[in-house]
Amino acid sequence: MTDDLLAEREEAIALFERYGILLTERESALFRYYYSCDLSLSEIAENEKISRAAVSDSVRKSLEKLQDYEAKLHLVATNAKAKALIKTITEGEEKDKVAALRELKEIIDHGI
Repeated sequence: MTDDLLAEREEAIALFERYGILLTERESALFRYYYSCDLSLSEIAENEKISRAAVSDSVRKSLEKLQDYEAKLHLVATNAKAKALIKTITEGEEKDKVAALRELKEIIDHGI
């Protein structure tokens, strides 16, 4: 798997972990089978007794929904930023810690 595909898969899983509860049970199951269980579209279609096209459509639309939630709410990006700031605060240079604390406070004040 190429680095780009791996990054796309990791992003999809991160979005699902944050917003997956907002998908229907069916959307969630098909998305999980494809991204988390690494089943092919054909394998999912066979297991679920639906067409490969139906699986593909559902997974694509679910990903679009998750990306739309992130575009509006920014929870995944904000969480990643907060984690990076915490790492700077705990492991970084002294000169960077104050700036990181200020930035983290701003994130918290505006809601995570």
